[in-house]
Amino acid sequence: MYSNRISTTARYNLLTEDLKRNEANYNRLTAQLASGKKITNITDDPIAAVNIVNTNRQLGQITTFNQNTQLAMEELDSLDDLMELAGGYLTQAWDKAVQANNGTYGVTSLKALKVEIDEITKTMVDLANTEFNDNFIFGGANTKLTPYEMDENGNIIYNGTPQNNPDYIRKTEIADGVFEVINTTGDRVFGYYDSYFESADNKKYYPQTDENGNTIYVDKKGNQYTGDESALTAKTDYSGVMGALKILSDSIQEVIDAKESGDSDAETASYTKMFSTLDMFSKAHNDILTEQTKFGGVQNRLQMTESTLDTNTENLTSYLSSLQDVDLASAASKWMQAQYSYQASLQVAAQSMNMSLLNYM
Repeated sequence: MYSNRISTTARYNLLTEDLKRNEANYNRLTAQLASGKKITNITDDPIAAVNIVNTNRQLGQITTFNQNTQLAMEELDSLDDLMELAGGYLTQAWDKAVQANNGTYGVTSLKALKVEIDEITKTMVDLANTEFNDNFIFGGANTKLTPYEMDENGNIIYNGTPQNNPDYIRKTEIADGVFEVINTTGDRVFGYYDSYFESADNKKYYPQTDENGNTIYVDKKGNQYTGDESALTAKTDYSGVMGALKILSDSIQEVIDAKESGDSDAETASYTKMFSTLDMFSKAHNDILTEQTKFGGVQNRLQMTESTLDTNTENLTSYLSSLQDVDLASAASKWMQAQYSYQASLQVAAQSMNMSLLNYM
């Protein structure tokens, strides 16, 4: 009969491997308890580690989309508030236009109405030049350029991106590959009034008085027109509530002048011009309501998107927790067992190291 013999070296190797294995298991569980994470190294569970990386990436994207959505909603809230105010001031101006068209107002009353209209106009310009987050809301893509200015001739000029230029659009990404338009243009909401002289090469020039009291014509950059002034053509472009306000103010002044001079024909013509502003105010009001309705729909979509992002965040966070978070009660129990196993391995190894040939004699 033969018996298998295990050499001392082999026995020591087995003890050493067992000791290392128990030590590694004890250290791994200790690290898990300290960090609260199941996986402290990619070799602990390669598949779970990859899923953790991908889930964290998705959560990072959702955080960005949530921030974009929140900022967009805040800007749209401000946009809606401003258009609501604009609609209120427009209604006031409309009422003043109805009063002015009464035909029974004297010069004093008309002058008072004109002052009120001019103040509403200034307020409208201030509204149209409102900033949000250091950007002009109604400038289109030109968010750093003041959208509106009133020049010395009373023009209400729009300097932002025009509505017929598709580059006015500003978008924000609210989901992977999903973008939402969050802006409009000043000329679409408020309109403008631009009275100028056009040269033969289609350039705009505006009349100014020089230091000698003479009328000169300059462009927006301050360059003076040097050609034949008879070749300049007077033109007026206008739209929206800004155009209606300017025409109403001018026509009231024309009626005042006609009454004071006793020119009944001029007075009748001026009242006709004044009456036309009622339809302009009506259209301007509808334009503002259209924009409010459009962006009301955008706000609803953003709210639904926010809800979806929150749900996705909860689901991914729960999934991430299942992948990496330690069950402390279970981990503590396993850690105690690993500690006992490691200590037992140390004791066995210590006893084995003390054995010699004398133990078998």
